[in-house]
Amino acid sequence: MLTYLLIGAILLALGFAVHVLKWNMLIAYSNSKPKAKTNKTNSERFRKIIGIYAYFTGALFLLLAFLEYQGISVPQTPVVSFFVLLTMGVMYYAQKDSNDKN
Repeated sequence: MLTYLLIGAILLALGFAVHVLKWNMLIAYSNSKPKAKTNKTNSERFRKIIGIYAYFTGALFLLLAFLEYQGISVPQTPVVSFFVLLTMGVMYYAQKDSNDKN
């Protein structure tokens, strides 16, 4: 339960830092593109996608912590598998969306 709670809190904090505080240094995307190919619209859109993703996954982990607190055991393998697949999907979508706009 404590692990889920800690991960959820970290993800919510990261989502807030990227989405609201605009800390681009937390996103590898902002450092991997040449300045000529980077524009304000793409970075803001990518930052929004990553922020919302972090909010969503953070809320899911807090939900899992709540379920564990209530005595409902949640196996970690499906949770980690879902998290990895969701991360890959969001990164593919964000990168594809970003490339289409250039």
